[in-house]
Amino acid sequence: MTRFFVNIPYPILQDRVDDIIARGLHPEIVLDASSLDQLDRREAQRLAEKLHKEGRDNTLHGPFRDLSPGGVDPKIQAVTRERLGQTMELAGVFRPKCVIFHSGYDPWRFHSHERVWLQNSLETWTPPVKKAEEIDVTLAVENVFETTPVLLSALVDRIASPHFRYCFDVGHHHVFGKQPIDDWIRTMGPHVAEIHLHDNMGTADDHLPIGSGTIDFPRVFRLLRQYLEVEPIFCLEPGREEYLDTIIRAFMQLTREVAWPTAPDSEGMAPKKRPS
Repeated sequence: MTRFFVNIPYPILQDRVDDIIARGLHPEIVLDASSLDQLDRREAQRLAEKLHKEGRDNTLHGPFRDLSPGGVDPKIQAVTRERLGQTMELAGVFRPKCVIFHSGYDPWRFHSHERVWLQNSLETWTPPVKKAEEIDVTLAVENVFETTPVLLSALVDRIASPHFRYCFDVGHHHVFGKQPIDDWIRTMGPHVAEIHLHDNMGTADDHLPIGSGTIDFPRVFRLLRQYLEVEPIFCLEPGREEYLDTIIRAFMQLTREVAWPTAPDSEGMAPKKRPS
């Protein structure tokens, strides 16, 4: 059976960790500014130990609102780098399979300033990647507003670390991507560590269950099988709690229909090579 993770905000994990474990869920723990500022490290350690004791792996999703890894304002850069550092410190506690951050690129703000964005991004990501290498976790940048994969590909290539990879968000591409999904997956495939799955109608980032929008998921999965070089981590991102059962059923049905191979070994920090 193909394993998957589910997007769960940190406060919900705190309040309902027993329910999450009982349901057999592997959480992608979402951290925002409030969670980072109010977090009790001893409580985080307790949660991490409980998850691992019960055989529940995790991934982390760092904060993203207001942050700008490639921004030009030094004060915004400073806050962004502080938040990334706080998240990577928690990665040492939770020992996640992967740590996800948004790239922060916005074509409306950075159009014609791509070189500046890329250079600032390289400087911002270097310390978190060094930390990821030290604690042996994978850090992955996620597409949101990018219309093409060019800049993300350049960023991953320039960092040139096996611990710095890419998170492909299928729903975000469906809304904001202008280049065909074939090109995205072909370009980023060798560097993909995680896939975010949710559906929409192509007009807004609705985070609907798989099959509730207009994304051709069987085709997406065929492309993933064709171009990915390692077995990815799958994370389901239902926009509402009431969508959870529906998106899980749809994901399991989809993986059966496309005969997706077995997911990554729970004992390994890095994904396994994709079966040929």
